[in-house]
Amino acid sequence: MSQPKLPEDFDPVRAEAFGNRMEDLFNQMGLVLMLGIGRETGLLDVLAGRQPSTSRQIAQAAGLDERYVREWLGCLACGEVVAYAAEGETFALPGEHAAWLTGGSPGFAPGSGFPGAEWLAETFVILSQVQPLVTDCFRSGGGVPYSAYGRFHELMARDRKAFFDQILLPAVLPLFPGWGKAMEQGAAVADFGCGSGHVLHLLAQVYPKSNFTGYDISPADIDRAQAAASRLGLVNVRFHLADVAGLDVERTYDYALAFDSIHDLAHPAQALGVIARSLKPGGSLLMQEFAASSRLGENLDHPLGPWLYAQSVLYCMTVSLSQGGAGLGCMWGQERVLALLAAAGFDQVQVRRTEADPYSDYFVARVSAG
Repeated sequence: MSQPKLPEDFDPVRAEAFGNRMEDLFNQMGLVLMLGIGRETGLLDVLAGRQPSTSRQIAQAAGLDERYVREWLGCLACGEVVAYAAEGETFALPGEHAAWLTGGSPGFAPGSGFPGAEWLAETFVILSQVQPLVTDCFRSGGGVPYSAYGRFHELMARDRKAFFDQILLPAVLPLFPGWGKAMEQGAAVADFGCGSGHVLHLLAQVYPKSNFTGYDISPADIDRAQAAASRLGLVNVRFHLADVAGLDVERTYDYALAFDSIHDLAHPAQALGVIARSLKPGGSLLMQEFAASSRLGENLDHPLGPWLYAQSVLYCMTVSLSQGGAGLGCMWGQERVLALLAAAGFDQVQVRRTEADPYSDYFVARVSAG
């Protein structure tokens, strides 16, 4: 077979540079897959804080087959994830790396606001399994429904729990003066797209005089939310299975929450209208979305741009399109968020950020008191 003819303006230096990027990509893919195995098997937790050990010692501590563990360690050593000492053939996980890789739940490296690499590895594996379904959508349109993402929803629930355990009370609520005091005295609060309900579980424990209501489209998440509330003995929180855009709730809540959820909905504009009408006069919405622009040209240097657009294709956009929805994707951007909030009836909107979560925009949107 003859080789394809190169264009006259072919730049061999640029070609070599891109080839190096592809080489690095293969290496990173291998590391991601191995980190996923490390999380599933507990190997990363075994390594954390452990003195330099041989593959046999590590395998014994983890209760795993040594041959597999040895090859797995070889990958992580070549990727400079673990340190390898040839003299004693020992492996060790530096504490600075363990901060990103371990913790039992998808932990966040100190001050990063971003989930550890083991969370990314597990996400990569799960989304790879639905990739064939999404590929079919490229040909036929439509989308992949929520029901195809059971494992992903469980992972997101663990991620959300770890995330808000760390930042909700100390870093997020202080961005919005008055909220904490109002909830201490007793307020009505709703979480639209509550997932497994962990945010409301936290708030219901801290503010027993307030009442909390969660809405979500996922039956499994609502079941988990209700079960956890029962285990915690919470009497001031309740959960409802519902499509937010179809709710009929007016002037009921003092505050509304919508964390990383609006862009997934089939009808986000209608949902924001429902939320606005659900608030009492002068009520406020606290809404979290990925910090990004609605214009691709302004996202080209986004530190997580490729990953977030890929996540949109493989989950956020396609679950919305599966319902005949808008398919906004998680990179819909600040400009479009502000436009939809204004159209929904929010006449006062502020955009806030916190160092604890540098990848998010927090919108404080208030409805008129008139």
